[in-house]
Amino acid sequence: MNRINFFRIFAMIAFIALAGFSCFWTAESLFIWQPSITIYGAWLIAIVFFMVASICFGKLLKSLDKNEDFYGKLFGRTGALLLSLVGLMVFWLVVSLPTNTHTLLYRASIKNVITADLNRTQGYLQGLKGNNVAIKEIDQKYKSKNEAVDALIIRLFAEIDHPGYEGIGHRFEKILMELDRVLTVDTNSPVKINRVENVGKSKTQWLAAIKYYQQQAYEQLKLYRASCDKEINEIKNTMESKALDNLIKNNKIALSDINKMTTVNNDVIQPAIDDLVNSYAFIKANAQYINFKEGDKDRYIREGAMPEAKEMLSVPDVWKDYLTTEKYNGHGFVWWVLIALLVDLAGFIFYNISFNSKNNNALA
Repeated sequence: MNRINFFRIFAMIAFIALAGFSCFWTAESLFIWQPSITIYGAWLIAIVFFMVASICFGKLLKSLDKNEDFYGKLFGRTGALLLSLVGLMVFWLVVSLPTNTHTLLYRASIKNVITADLNRTQGYLQGLKGNNVAIKEIDQKYKSKNEAVDALIIRLFAEIDHPGYEGIGHRFEKILMELDRVLTVDTNSPVKINRVENVGKSKTQWLAAIKYYQQQAYEQLKLYRASCDKEINEIKNTMESKALDNLIKNNKIALSDINKMTTVNNDVIQPAIDDLVNSYAFIKANAQYINFKEGDKDRYIREGAMPEAKEMLSVPDVWKDYLTTEKYNGHGFVWWVLIALLVDLAGFIFYNISFNSKNNNALA
């Protein structure tokens, strides 16, 4: 076997191996991102795009070689340079390189990402299951309002005996206005205690007016207590709901399956993502009953909130998050870009060596 044949065979084997890796990464990324194209369609696109990118790379090198003769050719040297450059950018920089990086990042990080999300989400679901915090907060709000009302009623009784300001006057009205404010639950529907037009001039008449105000205040408190009880019952219904029980059970199963996963298995990951999507929706609907840790509230209730693992399925979203946020810090993103870049460039170089007759002649 002469030297040219050896180098051509080596270059072709290297090209096929590198192209195989690149096409596998591209196809897997496309299928994860858009499963509707099917795995066969994803492989077809990956192979065609890599071959076109390889051809464009070879044509680009040829157009940069001043010894190449482009006279009489359809596009000429400048046209060939521009076409090959555009083709390389579209088929490689826009598709192949981003998808390859996406696959490498996904396979390296998805297990940790989905495990962390399942543990965090399961914690909030369990918190809802045994949620006494929200109920205690509601009871405390009622207790505080009740105590404030009682204190103002005492002030009303004390005011009629205030030295120098006996009876019901302008100071008394200020206390009533404060009572209106304390009894108000919804500022759009403020409470207004009905005033006695003629409070009289005797202590007996003043006490009768105060008892009338007291009666109204406690009626308003009863209405507030009823609304508190209704909210508490809603919380209890949520805690005892079959939907919550199913979510907790499904997330527990998903977490167990993910922990058992030794290699990336999308048949295990996808059901876990579906469970997380359902859990996110439930948490968002009941967010008022949850004490979120710092930074977690926006994760669950923002517009379009979705599990981080689901966001990782989308190639554009992964790159957008990498370029605009710090979300993928510590995930080795730059390292995966470098690996994808070097594998593709090496594949292009070996393609050019294998199929460029000028290179083969130089080796002879």
